[in-house]
Amino acid sequence: MLHFENSKTGAEVHLGRTGAGYYVQASHPDFSLPFRKTYEWYQRDLATRDFELLRAVVAGAREEREPVFAE
Repeated sequence: MLHFENSKTGAEVHLGRTGAGYYVQASHPDFSLPFRKTYEWYQRDLATRDFELLRAVVAGAREEREPVFAE
């Protein structure tokens, strides 16, 4: 669904769909296991918020970003 990668560090963040909802996953080459959290279908706003938070952490430097979902 959504994907962000920091080309300098190789860190990645994904927001995707599961059969019953959404998931957010962040991975970094320095860590062997990724961080993954799942959400129910009605928790789309929470999944989006966590994706935005992790994307900001992975990006590191301040940069201009578009909102994930336009209302």
